[in-house]
Amino acid sequence: MSPIISLQISDDLLERFEHVRNRSGFSSKSQALREAIVKFIEEYEELENFEGYRIMTIHLVYPFREVIINEIAELYSQYHQIIKNVSDWRIADKKIETILAVGKFGLIRDLRDKLSNIKDVISSMHEVVID
Repeated sequence: MSPIISLQISDDLLERFEHVRNRSGFSSKSQALREAIVKFIEEYEELENFEGYRIMTIHLVYPFREVIINEIAELYSQYHQIIKNVSDWRIADKKIETILAVGKFGLIRDLRDKLSNIKDVISSMHEVVID
């Protein structure tokens, strides 16, 4: 028998999850969560193998709140040596940012991890491949 896990999420997050799950054709919450867990693991396993100098984009989505903006600005100040550009948009009550980071992958990953640890910030990171 497979282990069972449980988690608590906000009503808003559950509503958003159910909306996407229904539109995506998943027959159950478990099926959708299993796929999300696999993608999460694959993304992090891929990033663990990176080393050296990289060009990465970090994407953030978060509620437009001063406390969050201040925390992010503090991190931008701490990591200014690898941040080359920040683009942002405000859509309704959300802020969307794209950060272009260039430097040692360990520093870029640390920045992304610290941004991800800010409450209500959703992030993703992708390598920019230049041929």
